[in-house]
Amino acid sequence: MTVIALIPTDTQTSRLGLRARLDDKLNGESVLGHTVGRAASIPSVEKIVLIHPPGQDPMSLIEPGSIKKPVTTYLDPGCLSDRQTARWVAARKWAQPNWRGGLGGATCYDELLPPGPLVAALEAHGDEAAFIVRGDWCLFDPELAQEQLNLLFQDVQAMKMIFTQAPPGLSGIAVSLETLGQLREGQAGFGNILGYNPQQPYIDPIGRDVNCPVPPPVRDCGHRFIYDTPRSVAMMEAVAERLGDALTRADALAVTDACRAVEFADPGLGYRWLPRQVTLELTPRRQAAGPITPHHHVTIDRPDMDTDMALRIVEQIGEASAGHDVTLLLGGLGDAMLHPQWDQIVTKAREAGVLGVGIETDLLCEQDDLAPLLDLPLDLVKIRFNADTAETYRKVMGTDGFKQVINNIEWLFNERLRRAQDTVGHPDTRASLPWLIPSMVKTADTLAEMESFFDKWTHYLGQALIEPACDGCGLMPPTSPVPMQPPDRQACRQITRRMSILSDGSVALCDQDWLGRSVIGDTKLQTLMDIWRSSRDVALAHAQERWSELTICGGCVEWHRP
Repeated sequence: MTVIALIPTDTQTSRLGLRARLDDKLNGESVLGHTVGRAASIPSVEKIVLIHPPGQDPMSLIEPGSIKKPVTTYLDPGCLSDRQTARWVAARKWAQPNWRGGLGGATCYDELLPPGPLVAALEAHGDEAAFIVRGDWCLFDPELAQEQLNLLFQDVQAMKMIFTQAPPGLSGIAVSLETLGQLREGQAGFGNILGYNPQQPYIDPIGRDVNCPVPPPVRDCGHRFIYDTPRSVAMMEAVAERLGDALTRADALAVTDACRAVEFADPGLGYRWLPRQVTLELTPRRQAAGPITPHHHVTIDRPDMDTDMALRIVEQIGEASAGHDVTLLLGGLGDAMLHPQWDQIVTKAREAGVLGVGIETDLLCEQDDLAPLLDLPLDLVKIRFNADTAETYRKVMGTDGFKQVINNIEWLFNERLRRAQDTVGHPDTRASLPWLIPSMVKTADTLAEMESFFDKWTHYLGQALIEPACDGCGLMPPTSPVPMQPPDRQACRQITRRMSILSDGSVALCDQDWLGRSVIGDTKLQTLMDIWRSSRDVALAHAQERWSELTICGGCVEWHRP
């Protein structure tokens, strides 16, 4: 059997909303040229179709005569976007280097959507299945693609689609026209199929035949190989330089091996940019102070963050030198909505170029205060709920606000839905945002309600979050039902992936450093980049298993968190 390769191609804007870089050169050939060339080398692919918005000419980025199979274009008047696009894009911002794990179960394959133009292009060419990659997935593995197609060809009706657990960009997806049509009709994405569905629970797809296995070194690489963010571009350019002429035929294993070699040769590569997630504590204050909160056990004597300081910080995060793939969560120990200028800070962050912005709150507020959560350019609102009944809420949160939070979530949901219905015909609308994410800390007191909490809110809102119980490195008694740390201590991954800025401007060693006992810098005296670069010594100490030398790390039991 033969199929066509569908390549959504936007020469102006990447899927995450950044500047497209399809005309950049890797070893003398354009990024799009590499992608098309690899698609052409898949034996079962007979034709390549570039799906593009109006007014663009992706063929101009391909060297004439360099591709030995037919390449054609398909114009999508919808500009490769639909009413769900903003929602899926927001979901992927918070899981960029992972093939899945985005909000609502979003996978890297949801970055290939919307399904509408894929269905239209397939129908126009009379095909029943396709292999799909995006134009900036220039290092995807053609051999792996053929393996996926072989599995799909065994029974297209039964398989419907074949995916892999490779890092984003190293593998596309083989999928039937029927499946794409179902996604279009249901206004859904691949995450709805590959993620957990409380209404139709089934075995995780990674344990089924629809998952084409990849070698563990590929699966566990932990990098994004899509040519879009400054961080991924730098790594892919370094990989290309290392592979040289072998780049055009390098498979996923060769790419990930080269990636590890680059990291080994240049340990400071990851410190050219801020970590992908920065948490900014606007205030340590919360209205809830029950036993499940740090505030019940520890006196946190920090002021609200000065607004001018907060604005300077978000400007630094948004600067190009800090990296356009950084997401900002306004929260920390406190309820960000209690800061008098939290809305101004959200607006400034997006104006400064911060890729994604979210907020943490107890949502113990009047309904008159809720509208800004929908008006502002927020990707997510994390609601610290921690219960599925009023009795448990009162016990763990120390307040009778259960019904108030329920009513506030209902108002946000219904108002968001009303706004979305009012914007029919405007595919770029953000009316489906923000994601509303109730969260629960898993403790002995909440364990009995955990399953009902997760299933209910996943059903209604598309996402719920169960978090591990933390003790602030001994500042509060252990509340986890069972110890979760593995038996063998290893280097903490959080200290190289996240930055936690406290409301006094100091930068904590990690989010467990509630009292700032081991700060790594002060934003009043240093830039964020200088502080981040100075933290390399901490990462080195962990890599050398010298964590006991660090003030709070020796007794930490949360080092295993992703």
